[in-house]
Order: sequence, then structure tokens, then C-alpha cells
Amino acid sequence: MFYVFYEDGIKVIQPVACEIQRHIKPSEKLLALQEEVCPTSPGEVVQRCVWSSAVNVKDKFIYVTQPTLDRVLIVDIQTQKAVQTVSTDPYPVKLHYDKSHDQVWVLSWGDVEKNFPTLQVINQASGKVSHHAVHTQPIGRRFDRVEDFFIPASSLIINHIRFGLIFHRNEPVIYKINLETTSYVKNISLWEFNCIPKYVAYTHVGGYYFISCKPDSTGATQPQLILDSVTDSVIGQNRDITGTPYMSPDGHYLVTVDDDNGLMRIQIISERGKVLEPFDIHTNLHLSDLAFQRSFTEIHQYNVFGSSGRQTDVLFVELSTGKVKMIKSLKEAIKSFDWPWSSKNRVMVSSGLFGQYIMTPSRESLFILDGRLNKLNCEITDVLKGNVVVWVGDS
Repeated sequence: MFYVFYEDGIKVIQPVACEIQRHIKPSEKLLALQEEVCPTSPGEVVQRCVWSSAVNVKDKFIYVTQPTLDRVLIVDIQTQKAVQTVSTDPYPVKLHYDKSHDQVWVLSWGDVEKNFPTLQVINQASGKVSHHAVHTQPIGRRFDRVEDFFIPASSLIINHIRFGLIFHRNEPVIYKINLETTSYVKNISLWEFNCIPKYVAYTHVGGYYFISCKPDSTGATQPQLILDSVTDSVIGQNRDITGTPYMSPDGHYLVTVDDDNGLMRIQIISERGKVLEPFDIHTNLHLSDLAFQRSFTEIHQYNVFGSSGRQTDVLFVELSTGKVKMIKSLKEAIKSFDWPWSSKNRVMVSSGLFGQYIMTPSRESLFILDGRLNKLNCEITDVLKGNVVVWVGDS
């Protein structure tokens, strides 16, 4: 099932026949509580929901941020009901579920301008207990500088993640944290490369982090850096590659979206951890998000689907051959200014590791793509701002 969080609540959708299995309305009460799923804000006539990020916790719960309510809502997957809220610091915007330690990490902005960002952790996330958020140990006694954090996703191959990375605003430094103790381990300077970190991708093949850098004051961007996760040292720059890095689930394909130059750059990472020359695909789609899917024709291969933040097409690329196809007529995305929570104003979510379906929203609809046939499966209309999507269950 896809769970879609949008203005009028939550929809649970079965992708094969595009059935709406359940609609949780904003006015629905939490199980055995008087609290509503999305209480009306003062001065609001229509009851609307505001969501920004959601994670699946062991197919038992979905945790989802409600930034304007300063809380995280917990949805029970078995009963398809909202069961609990967890108070957080103001404006929680980003979640990550760390399966290794059964913790949900919460990044809050403090206010809309991101003036007082903090990191909190919700422990025993998959337990049927009353949850609360605890602050992580501040780095250098400063809470209010956290720009973002990165924790590698666990997979079939790596199931225990020990460390995460934290970035501070406008600092050319990466802070390494121990996830077990949520405490600071060390800082890794990127000063010499003039790189303020922005996005990260990780591969267990060779154990590298690929770090993209923010543009400097002149608008110039330094190439990605390759960081060795064992020695915590920067190996060097990843050729001339700039842009947002994404990693295939098997760790063998690094796909970088270089929007400034209208490129998708694909690099193979060999069995021995060598990062090979890129091959480039030219695209003017302004890609918003990517989703990987196992190939249905070739064993151990992946395809990638890219959603456009400004146009109505989806890009499909067969990574092993570089073959490109467009899936057309997916309507306009939510405008960037209507989606302040992240740069991904049109997400792309696949139906699990072996799944064949992919969901992506437009401003007022949801589109389900069939990855096996590379075509549109269906459109579900009247779903406004459905840009928070979670897949639940085996596919």
C-alpha cells in the first residue's frame, strides 16, 4: 500500500487496481483520545493538514511530521488509524528511521526561517509504548546550527549502521555521530576543498560517502568530494561532478543530478570499489527526485525514474545501457514556493525493493507508474499537495 499525506488527510492506496482502501480525514480522532488528526488552526475555515516528511517503521507504524503543529503523528499500519502524537521542537520538517537502533531522528527548524534548528531522537520507535522526543548531545554546546543530517539507509546487505553525519549551517565541516549513543565522535574538515556540504550518498561497496557542495557566493560549485568512511579522510574530488548524488540500492550506481548543466551523470562503482568515468544523459526536466527499481529483464541491474519539478514528464533510464524513455502527461508539480519543506516539490516513491509500482504526485493528483511496463498505470484525482508518500508492505 502507498500511504499518501495531503491537505485533506491521509489516503491508503493499493497500486495494482488503484483502489483507495481508506481515507483518514483531518477531523478523525486519535484512537481513544480527543485529539484530532489535523486540528483546525485559529482563523481557518476549512480543516487542512500540513505534512512534510514521513517514515515507515518496520511496517508497524508510520511517523509523519506536522510542522505547523510542532509534533509528529504516529499511524498504526495494522489498524490504519492515527494512534499517538509526539511533541517536538517547533517546525519538525525531516525524519529518518534508523532501523539498527529503532530510532526516529527528527530535524526541526525552530521557525519558518530555520533560525533555531535542532535534532531530536524518538527511541523504541517500533514499540507499542508512549513515545517522546529527546535532544541529541549538542556539538560544541551549540544546538542552533544544524542544517541537515545524513544516516545511511539499511539494506539487505548492510543491516547495522553505526554512524551518521551532521552538517552545520555554512560550515565546511562534517560532524560524525555515534548513532548508538547519539553523541559526537569527531569532525571532518572540508576547508581545504572549500566545500560546505549539502547532500550525501553512501555506498557500502568501498565504503564511500559522496558529498555535494553548496555553491559559493559567486555561484560557482565545487565538485563532489569522496570521503572514506573507514578512515574518515577525504580521498579527493569526484572528477568534475557537481550536483545531487543518489545511490542505487546495490551500491553499484552513483547517479548525480546536475541541474545547473542539465545533466544526469551515471557512474558505475566496480566490485572492487573503483568509481568509474561518468556517462551523461542530457535533460532539461529539472529533476526533483529519483527512485530506483530493479530491472525486470536483467538480473542484478537497476532502472531509475526521475520526476520533474517544473515539467510534466517522467524520465526513465536503464542504468546498464543508458537507454532513455519519457513517460508523458503527468500534469504540473506543486510549485516550489508551495513546498517550503525541501527541494523535492515532486517526490518519486517506489513500492519496495522488488516492487513494480512507483508513485509521484502532481499539484492535485497522484500518478501510479508501472515500472515493469514503463507506462502510466493510473491517475487518482482530487488529492491536493500529496507530496509525502510512504510505501508499506512487501511488493
